[in-house]
Amino acid sequence: MSPTQTALTGLLLAACMTSLKPAAQPATAAPSGTGHTVVAIEGTHFLINGALTSPGKPAEGLLINTRMAQAIFDDENAATRDEWNYPDTHRWDPQRNTNELVAMLPTYAQHGIRMITVGLQGGCPSTDPPCPGGDHPWIVSAFNADGSLKSAWMNRLNQVITAADQNGIVVMVQFFYHGQNQRVLDQTAAVDNITDWLVKGGYPNVLVETANECDAGFSDYLDGGNCANEVSVIKQVQDRSGGTLKVSVSWKGGEQPSDEVIQQEDLVLLHGNGINGTQLQALITSTKNSAAYRAHPKPIVVNEDSTSTDNMNASVAAGVSWGYLDTGTNNYRDGFQRPPVNWAINTDAKKAFFDNALRFAPGVSPASSTSPSNLAPTGEAGKLPASTLLIAGSLLLIAGLLLLIAPRRRRGGAPRIVWRNRE
Repeated sequence: MSPTQTALTGLLLAACMTSLKPAAQPATAAPSGTGHTVVAIEGTHFLINGALTSPGKPAEGLLINTRMAQAIFDDENAATRDEWNYPDTHRWDPQRNTNELVAMLPTYAQHGIRMITVGLQGGCPSTDPPCPGGDHPWIVSAFNADGSLKSAWMNRLNQVITAADQNGIVVMVQFFYHGQNQRVLDQTAAVDNITDWLVKGGYPNVLVETANECDAGFSDYLDGGNCANEVSVIKQVQDRSGGTLKVSVSWKGGEQPSDEVIQQEDLVLLHGNGINGTQLQALITSTKNSAAYRAHPKPIVVNEDSTSTDNMNASVAAGVSWGYLDTGTNNYRDGFQRPPVNWAINTDAKKAFFDNALRFAPGVSPASSTSPSNLAPTGEAGKLPASTLLIAGSLLLIAGLLLLIAPRRRRGGAPRIVWRNRE
């Protein structure tokens, strides 16, 4: 290739690259390539990318959320696995389950959802019989017995967190669930391993719930009586992550966390299942009036409640984030918890929640890097600045002029440029 042709190629490439430059780049890019949704805490409010969530809306500074505990669910017990079979294929498929959840994330974001809760040991999957109080028969865990992580589970978790990041959604990663935690013999190692995995992934849109309802029947390590040892578990994650992970733990519906736990955690989790809106507001008020909370105010999040929009309204009115829980039945239609889960907004209860969520929080659209159409945060096609278009046009014009004076190669001969004197 001649020098002139090399220059021409370079100019054409530069012009194309300039014209294809995204309208906006992520403010902070994590090592994994994520970084479109950077969650932070300021006082009692949540920030995303340095700004209050849902500015000017009733949910300003809050995270309207929904419990999607089975987002990466699988069951290794051959005797119970068929209970979750899809009606069309007559078999259970954990990757299909995750794929279908991920496909719905843009729609959730457009309805104002700012957070989902995802379980490393799922949630109660059974309608009949209901989940027993002791050990569960199914085997649902991202942890091996020695506390090491199962790669298939981690691949699905990475898929969910990364897709959520691209859609303005925070993921609360729930470590342990009652009835499954006993399968992990080295729970200290498990907490260290998942903490290291999250830190190494550089996910900026993650919060941590060490256990779902720590007073529901856990090991001494995860409970210790009135969840006393949760202070140590929370601190373990905080210290090991160097403070990059914001950590909490939940208690059973209607119950207030202890002052010791509130003092240690970065945010307070409440569950509202089993109580009405008036009772939920009373629980919120009591929590805010506790000595530990008054000494160190922080965000309060209800990340498990019910399908009640009355509870949702009461929570938001009290300045507290609220989370939808729709257990449904194992029919691939109702709810978000009993597999096989239909993640679509396809029932009256789901529609009522998502419509109400959009009333409280503005919808957002996918980040530009996930789409070849260069979508801007508003959901409209990203427009290139006039200066960018001018530079691209100039480079194309120069390339065209070079093309006109480019040497013509005679067959078998060297290139020659003929100059004509003009007088």
